[in-house]
Amino acid sequence: MRLRLRRNLLDLSQDDLARRLGLTAQLIQKYEAGETRISASRLYEIANQLAVPITWFFDEIDAKPRAAAPKASHEQTAEFSELVTKRESRQLLELYFGISDERLRRKVLQMAELLSSRDDE
Repeated sequence: MRLRLRRNLLDLSQDDLARRLGLTAQLIQKYEAGETRISASRLYEIANQLAVPITWFFDEIDAKPRAAAPKASHEQTAEFSELVTKRESRQLLELYFGISDERLRRKVLQMAELLSSRDDE
């Protein structure tokens, strides 16, 4: 999912990324959908093309083992895909990840959560 996110943040199509890597757009689509495993060497090439360190793809993984999460329904996956392809979503993500201070980014996230919970009231 982070592959699709970064590709969309850079406003690259699957075709554009595939051309840069010498692959097919279909293979990029399978990588993004999780249908095909990405080798370490290929992930390194992708990270270079997307201008991120390879660790960027693993930022959300912590050292603790996690219980398996229930699989998202096709409808939930489609909703998320639609959300991350919207221009406003990409702009918000670019601005958020443009904040270099990790503590400050967490504060922005907390503020967004507070604002969102106020909407529920």
